[in-house]
Amino acid sequence: MNSSSFPQSPGGRVYFIGAGPGDPELITLKAQRLIAAADVIIYAGSLVNPAVLAHARGDAALYNSVGMKLPEQIRVMEAAVKQGQTVARLHTGDPSIYGAVLEQIRELEQRGIPYTIVPGVTSAFAAAAALGIEFTVPGDTQTVIFTRLSGRTPVPEREALARLAAHHSSMAIFLSAGMTDRVAAELLSAGYPPDTPVAVVFRASWPDEKVISGTLADIAARVAEAEITHHALIIVSPALKRPGAAVSHLYGTALDRPDRLPTTAIITLTRRGTETGLRLHRLLPDSTLYAPARFLPAAVDAPDARPYETSVRQTLQSAFQEHSALVCIMASGIVVRDLAPLLRSKHTDPAVVVVDEQGRHAVSLLSGHKGGANALAVRVAQLLGGTPVVTTASDGQGLPALDLLEKEYGWRLAHDEAMTAVIAALVNGEPVGVVQDCAGDRWLPDPPLPNLTRYPDFDTLRQAAPSAAVLVTCRVPPPGLLAAIPHTVVFHPPCLSVGVGCNRGTPAEEILAAVDHVFTQTGLSRDSIAAVATIEDKADEAGLLEACRARGWSLKIFSRAEVAAVASVPNPSAWAQKALGVPGVAEPAAMLAAGTDSLLVEKQKFPNVTVAVAVKKEEQ
Repeated sequence: MNSSSFPQSPGGRVYFIGAGPGDPELITLKAQRLIAAADVIIYAGSLVNPAVLAHARGDAALYNSVGMKLPEQIRVMEAAVKQGQTVARLHTGDPSIYGAVLEQIRELEQRGIPYTIVPGVTSAFAAAAALGIEFTVPGDTQTVIFTRLSGRTPVPEREALARLAAHHSSMAIFLSAGMTDRVAAELLSAGYPPDTPVAVVFRASWPDEKVISGTLADIAARVAEAEITHHALIIVSPALKRPGAAVSHLYGTALDRPDRLPTTAIITLTRRGTETGLRLHRLLPDSTLYAPARFLPAAVDAPDARPYETSVRQTLQSAFQEHSALVCIMASGIVVRDLAPLLRSKHTDPAVVVVDEQGRHAVSLLSGHKGGANALAVRVAQLLGGTPVVTTASDGQGLPALDLLEKEYGWRLAHDEAMTAVIAALVNGEPVGVVQDCAGDRWLPDPPLPNLTRYPDFDTLRQAAPSAAVLVTCRVPPPGLLAAIPHTVVFHPPCLSVGVGCNRGTPAEEILAAVDHVFTQTGLSRDSIAAVATIEDKADEAGLLEACRARGWSLKIFSRAEVAAVASVPNPSAWAQKALGVPGVAEPAAMLAAGTDSLLVEKQKFPNVTVAVAVKKEEQ
């Protein structure tokens, strides 16, 4: 706020000016005009580009604030203003962000010295420009957090990095480049996967600007190797994951086709192919037959048949946009050439199977795993009495389809960037290690593969140092493991039940903070939370309901009778027994939800919240 209400000396005023991140052209026109008119300029040493000072008058008094104590700076400002002079106090970036202007303003207000704050370009925006990103990513984050680690200037506990990280929004972390290892450790403890992309931008917009890119697993080592300790920002943002980023409404797909229908299009081209298509259409539920009109008489009994008279190219491309799977009874070359312009990604393209006219072979052509073309080829071949042709190497060798486990078992994939490399290691017979501490192992091949070895824990796996690894775990892998074995995929099965007890009126933030603390301290992953559980007396607790909605957790409610019947509660509560007639809330609720009689984490007590964790019985 400007001090225009204070007594003013004629013409005298102090201007706190944002001198931008470094590039002398990244100052405002107003800043340039004020610098050119100032009688006295106090600038923040080497943080302000000397080229900015070139706008100053030749007779202006210049003061380097480095080494000047606050009283000395105030004396210079006061003396100048009393003489009716203009003072330009240049701060790097924008004065409102870690500008240290508060102490100066307080002194000026006490003395009745007028001031004005002139905004500048913060280095956070210069860093985003250097990275070529937008901090706000539709569908991923609409929030930007400016923060720092606690150092000589303490940070309130409620603003600890691990707590802010729970939002998974964009973060610009100032004044912490010399503590990059601490930043990585806090984000990992907050549940960020080790492969989370991170960027450190040194002297953004300066001629010697440098960008260090990496992940939480290796960014500290990269920054140390580059010998960067100051004048840098750490950027953590969903925007750094460019592939698959959502599209804003401005450039959205509102006029595009809707999501594909969960149906299969059977497309034929010749008379004999149409005969085969009719046969398959009658056998394959939820299918639509596209056939040339001249080969599909009206008298033919074919439900949901669509005769076409346009080109086969147009028919193929229309079906590609409308259906989740295509069975093309024609030459594969036609299909490849006509669909090529529409192909985007194995993650989004529909399954495409090619069948010969006689139905002797069903070839999985496109989106074999993710789209389901491999499975569709097998089914079509069975229905037609033919042979499926699946060329995916992992299927041909009987290897586990790692890229389907997430969908097949409902697991959460936390480290997907390495998927291709891990599958390649399996296919090529390279050693692949497995650590699994929860969920069933039905996904593993039987008989076991010679190059697939199970290890009892993370430490043993790290010592073995295989070429790649698969982790099926309810825990957050240590960063050292992923740094040692970068070709690692991590699955988090939803197998943990979190029992929660709380006092009446406890806010959601306090409940979430308690759960986060327990998971951070025990190394558990919040991605493995299957449900939160409590007693019926808490079924209408607003804070608990809000906490579950915020995280997308299901809430299981158990009656007093069910809770009271739980035997061998490790830490019974005298209060719960007296008030509710039950031995506890958090511990028995967690065991009931998990269907087990033991706890993974016994009750942890907080001022208004208790938390316990159990693993689903079938997952142990």
